[in-house]
Amino acid sequence: MPENNPYDTPAFQQALLQVISKNTFDLIAVAKKDDYTIVYVNEMGVKLFEYEKASQLINAIAPFKRKKNLATAEHKDLEDEISLEAYLSQEAEYVTKNGKPFWGRLQSNPFSADGINYLLIQIEKNDRAKWAEEKLLKEEQRFGALLDYASIGVAIVDQQQEILLMNPFALRLFGYKIEELAGKKLETLIPSRFHEKHQMHHQNYYDKPQNRPMGLGMDLFAIKKDGTEFPVEVSLGTYKTDKETFVIAFINDITIRKKGEDEIRKLNADLEAKVKERTDELAVTISKLEEQIKETDEVELELRKSLEKEKELGELKSRFVSMASHEFRTPLSTVLSSTYLLQKYTSTEDQPKRDKHIERIVSSVNMLTDILNDFLSVGKIEEGQITPKFCYFNISEHISNLVNEMKPILKKGQEIIYCHNGEDKTWLDPSLLKHIVMNLLSNAIKFSPEGADITIETNREDAGLTLRVKDQGIGISKEDQQHLFQRFFRGTNVTTIQGTGLGLHIVQKYADLMDGETTFNSELEKGTAFMLRFEMKD
Repeated sequence: MPENNPYDTPAFQQALLQVISKNTFDLIAVAKKDDYTIVYVNEMGVKLFEYEKASQLINAIAPFKRKKNLATAEHKDLEDEISLEAYLSQEAEYVTKNGKPFWGRLQSNPFSADGINYLLIQIEKNDRAKWAEEKLLKEEQRFGALLDYASIGVAIVDQQQEILLMNPFALRLFGYKIEELAGKKLETLIPSRFHEKHQMHHQNYYDKPQNRPMGLGMDLFAIKKDGTEFPVEVSLGTYKTDKETFVIAFINDITIRKKGEDEIRKLNADLEAKVKERTDELAVTISKLEEQIKETDEVELELRKSLEKEKELGELKSRFVSMASHEFRTPLSTVLSSTYLLQKYTSTEDQPKRDKHIERIVSSVNMLTDILNDFLSVGKIEEGQITPKFCYFNISEHISNLVNEMKPILKKGQEIIYCHNGEDKTWLDPSLLKHIVMNLLSNAIKFSPEGADITIETNREDAGLTLRVKDQGIGISKEDQQHLFQRFFRGTNVTTIQGTGLGLHIVQKYADLMDGETTFNSELEKGTAFMLRFEMKD
């Protein structure tokens, strides 16, 4: 630690004294030692003895009266007692200017300043002492927790950009010990290629200081002790003493989030390349068609179809970018915050907390995997890469296994009730049917409240198989029902619930591949029932 304490200044001490004097519940006064006249008294002391203003006490001789039955002289007894020894602490019953009594503890301490001897007098109401002590302890604990256990880097610098303080999280983030940064410039933590620009921003900020929240769109980078650079997000705040301004910086490592955004940009670039490729192909097709059979109805029809596909692809790109940027952000933010929090749980007894955040990370990764699987499924459907593989299998056993797989994601009190009627032997694609059932059950769980029952029924008849999944969820409005099976469509009442808007689109497409028919019934706040009907071989 440096020998000179940056806070050991008259301005800092004066500010600290003013804060303590103003916010304490005690009387704090200063009296001359030679004649006991009061030269200073705080605002709470004036109120404690029910005076109107401090000037009524200044230059008075020990005006803090005690009840007459304790001493014959109201002033002299106090003067005599505090002059007997260097330090005095005693309880007594005092009386205010208006005659109201209260018990208080008197403390007197001598001190000297500029060659003059003084007494520091403090009178504390006994019924407030314990409360004040507990409040001070809580404030100290909160301040300590803010710095020591915050899962974000905190740094304080002065106007010369010298680092005065860094919390443990910031030290670990940059790989330093506090003694290695004491007295160093803030540029130590900034890559050298940004030093000139940083100086300009620094001067502009001090010319017109203001709080700056995170996420203002600037790409900022920091550098660790080992030379590793990493992207950061920084929030700034200021506070002042009489002579100097200090800056508090909150530093957030956004490496994981940047990687996620890079992945989204890559997906967007790939999609744009595919759009361009399709557009070029379309231009070639149009050119050939115009040259060969421009006047025929077949050309006009082909052009119309191609243009519709191009328009549809453009809309698909726009919806994908909008949805992906939103749906990827939530799990990525969860992974980022849980990763940060895992760093502070280092002891054995913290294992349950570590397990909790590991579960959050695994859940978020699974969520991202499900989203990507939906995209891949839609892509394969659109490109005609999925061909049903029909075979005979036991329908009731198949559905029972799927119900067991879904149980871990049930909400508290929810239950899936399965019932089968008729023969078990069924001729369908079990893999496609699995995706259909899991999508319908997942939606039923997601949109139903805790404690709700979800029913699934299968009915195998000679003519075919009927599958029905019913929930007690939030339902679908009449306006939304006509768009329910469109890609990326989500109902107006589910915008706050995680989802891609692809599940029901996939359900209908998979059912169509097996020559199935999909219908549903729904009413707001009364639940939804989906019915699928498949023709069957004997």
